[in-house]
Amino acid sequence: MAVALAVGTALVPGSPVSAAAEGLDWQPCAQDRTAECSALTLPVDWAAPSGETFPLAVARRRAADPRRRIGVLLVNPGGPGASGVRLALGSPGLFGPEVLARFDIVGFDPRGVAGSRPIRCSAALLAQGPRHAPRDQAEFDRLAAHNQRLREDCRDRTGALTDHADTLSVVRDMDALRAALGETKINFFGASYGTLIGAQYASRFGDRVRAMVLDGSMDHSLSLDRFLTSAAANGEDALSEFARWCERESGCAWHGRPVLPRWAELMAAADAGRLVESDGATPVSADYLVNRAYGALIRPEPAAFASWLASLRTGTASPAHNARQRSQDLLDHPRPSVFCQDWTPRVTSYREWQVLEAAQRRAAPNLRYSPEAQEAALSCVGWPAKAANPPGPANIGPGDPILLVNPLHDPATGHSWALLGTRIAPAGAAPDQPAHLRRLGAHRLSPHRLRSRGRRDVPAGT
Repeated sequence: MAVALAVGTALVPGSPVSAAAEGLDWQPCAQDRTAECSALTLPVDWAAPSGETFPLAVARRRAADPRRRIGVLLVNPGGPGASGVRLALGSPGLFGPEVLARFDIVGFDPRGVAGSRPIRCSAALLAQGPRHAPRDQAEFDRLAAHNQRLREDCRDRTGALTDHADTLSVVRDMDALRAALGETKINFFGASYGTLIGAQYASRFGDRVRAMVLDGSMDHSLSLDRFLTSAAANGEDALSEFARWCERESGCAWHGRPVLPRWAELMAAADAGRLVESDGATPVSADYLVNRAYGALIRPEPAAFASWLASLRTGTASPAHNARQRSQDLLDHPRPSVFCQDWTPRVTSYREWQVLEAAQRRAAPNLRYSPEAQEAALSCVGWPAKAANPPGPANIGPGDPILLVNPLHDPATGHSWALLGTRIAPAGAAPDQPAHLRRLGAHRLSPHRLRSRGRRDVPAGT
């Protein structure tokens, strides 16, 4: 899917940059020799800049037309835990030809991710984690103890960076990268959790931003309870859109049948331990149903998802299918280290969790909860109460050159989160059009909005 950034030259003239930017030794990338890779040495703890360091992995695709070059476009795909280096290497398949001609596409792996000292943890310990949300205080206590052991294990294997994986630290890293590139201003494209990096960078270093596109906004102003309930509501909205799609499309395996009542029947069978795959032996739990729905609605894969739902049967599962297996000794596992330092408060008891769970059920009576949001919140149970980057509103306004875009019916970063962003920056919201939903809520930027933009101002009507 092509994406384009505003590329007008009237506001910011081209600014050639030395090939040997300070602190960066560019070499052909091992993965793709048409791009350049390097590493920038940065402090693990920005409060102790002369202390321990780590290498920030960076990749760059130079502007295809150097004479018309505007500057750099930093990119981040979100996650948390996704690789910006990989996004930069794959940028020819994402960005339009005008952007590729006029910007150096620069991606970096955020601290704790992929090439930037990845946060690594014991696969065996990860496999021992709970398979579902706690159902009583004893299970809650076991979850807290497991999270504490896992946090200590990850820190033992990775080092102090585990304690400094918050987004504000990433923002400081990104500004250090800007300086190393020799740029006075940057352009930025961030998706999903990457929008938090962009918003917080603009809040702290707004005078160093030429233009930003934030696709699928994270709303960092939300308290934990509002985060969970709004995320659940986003998923419920996407499931309802799936039901409407089935009503419209004859290719849906459930076409002509009441989708949400049938979904409720499957959930009830799963709750009772009576739902299995088409092989008649593999169990399907309610949590698995919810997770499968969530994944299908993000990608989106409505036809395949409907066919899978139609293939499910009632029956008794074989116990042999209940084991989880991991083939690796260590796994990259940065998410809790990022999320638990970006959000508060912690859930401290099963009673508190019951209240939050009930609120999610009210917001999402069919889907019940957002798997991603719930997993994130539960992964922080047992963590220290204080977060390095607690929630708060972004310090940006109508004059900031930031374009917010969001598909409707997106279960991961719902339209409601971007609408809150429009109250922060009214001139910068560009919610996607329903036509983009012909395959449901496609979770990325519409090329029709931005592919041919030639100015830095936002589209009309936003």
